[in-house]
This record gives sequence, C-alpha cells and structure tokens, in this order.
Amino acid sequence: MWNDIILINEGLIMKMDKRDLVQYFIVNQDLIMSKGKTAAQVAHAATLSTINMMSSQSAFSERHDDFVEWVQTGMKKIILKGNQAQLEKLEKRGFFSIRDSGLTEIKSGSLTVIALPPMEKFEAKEIVGHLTLLKN
Repeated sequence: MWNDIILINEGLIMKMDKRDLVQYFIVNQDLIMSKGKTAAQVAHAATLSTINMMSSQSAFSERHDDFVEWVQTGMKKIILKGNQAQLEKLEKRGFFSIRDSGLTEIKSGSLTVIALPPMEKFEAKEIVGHLTLLKN
C-alpha cells in the first residue's frame, strides 16, 4: 500500500513513499527453547518495549512519534535469530532485553530476546542487517 506525500520545497515538488516502520526482535539461538517458550519470550519483549515506549521516561523518547505512527500503521514486526554474543552487544547498546526467570526450560538469567524500538527499516538494517530470519 503506497501513501504518496507531496513536499514543496523551494518550488520543487517531490513525491515520497510511506515510511516503512518496523520493530525487530532478535532471539538467542544459542539457547534451546521450544516454539512456545520462544513465543512467550518474544511476547515479553513486545510488551516491555511497548510499555517503555508509552512512558514519558522512555529510553527512546526521541522515537515516540515513530512509535505512534507504527501503532497506527499495523505494528509491523520481524523476528531474527542471533547468537549470545550478538544479543549481548545489542543489550550493551541499550536496546530492550529479556532475561528468563528460569522456571521452565532454561537457566535463570539467560538472555533470550532483544527488541529494538520501532524504526525505519533502513535504520534497523544498519544495526541488525547481518542477522537472518527466525523461521522455525
């Protein structure tokens, strides 16, 4: 679906496409998690990041307008896989992280998922473009 916006700048008319806002989740593939456990961990990351983005104290307050637009345009999400070191690197950059409580399948404190805030796809590709889709 294309949504054209006309910008008039110093007499020039430019046509721009709708922004492609996406939220990426990176699942730790070094852990052995069932599909249900993985789904629960991604759900934790989605919930935590949404609550944080709605807060006036958000670590990503500069992305609040992107967040609102992302919610209004369908909340597109992409799930990727990464290894422990890759998730730790993203966690150190301040992205949302989920660590398991250890009640079921994996050790307490295990880093299971990292969530980026909603952002334009081209921005996210600079951060996670080297990772691949989680398919199973």
